[in-house]
Amino acid sequence: MTAHDKRLGERIRELRIRLGITQRELAGDRITRNMLSLIESGNASPSVSTLLYIAERLGTSVGYFFTSSEADEGRYFKLSIIDELKERFREGNYRECERICESVPQSARDDELSYLAAISYLHTALAAAETLDLVQAMKDINTARSYADRSIYADSSFDNALRFYGELFRTVCSDTVPELLCDYGVCGAYVPVPLVRYFSALTDNRTGYPGSSLYLSAGPESEYYVRHIRAVSLLTDGRTSDAMKLFRELSADHALPYYMKYRVLCGLEQSADAAGDFRLAYNASRRKLEMIEKCRILF
Repeated sequence: MTAHDKRLGERIRELRIRLGITQRELAGDRITRNMLSLIESGNASPSVSTLLYIAERLGTSVGYFFTSSEADEGRYFKLSIIDELKERFREGNYRECERICESVPQSARDDELSYLAAISYLHTALAAAETLDLVQAMKDINTARSYADRSIYADSSFDNALRFYGELFRTVCSDTVPELLCDYGVCGAYVPVPLVRYFSALTDNRTGYPGSSLYLSAGPESEYYVRHIRAVSLLTDGRTSDAMKLFRELSADHALPYYMKYRVLCGLEQSADAAGDFRLAYNASRRKLEMIEKCRILF
């Protein structure tokens, strides 16, 4: 065993493990697993053709195995994973993107990789919030922020999105609406204008029932925005029975956006109490408590 063979074997083994590839998978049909094991342990020297084969199977160049600095190693490692990372990103497989990015050594985490990781964690945060797993959602938001801080591509609009959704997640089980959720300055690629318009309308009873076309032209969730704002307006106008009916319909709709559920239950409890339907008011209150427990966040 020579120091050269030992270092070469270590590089092959480290990269294989980082990529989640077994010895049998890397060996393929060109070399035996036993021979690969000897190469990785430094007890055998691969031929040039074998080394080229191993490099190809690992998605890198032979030069990676002979790098002498962390910066060079990082560049070669990025070449070995960037194509798969971009493919998973195009597919929308963001958890897999995160796994790949987490496998990358610090020396390879440049602006591009950090930005892709930040976007991926934002997407998985939104997916976790949809299931009311707000603990995971907040973890992903915080991880997205740490990656965004390392990338020049993560501009102020991306930072605004992280702040917006962080605040949204923290107030999912609250009937109040923080100012940030009504700030049109945060709107962009990740924060749609209709969502901010919805929260703004919730805080302004003078708005009344907004025109349907203003909301329905923006996407499938807009119908729920309209119905919720209308229910709030009815309750404000003293039309308690009509408001209660609409709140009840919304609360029974399984497709209701996660950030509306608690607020709708608050409206149902309030309208039912005002209408004297104390059984319904109690039921709404119980469901609110169940939702708080499910979210598992301390308020």
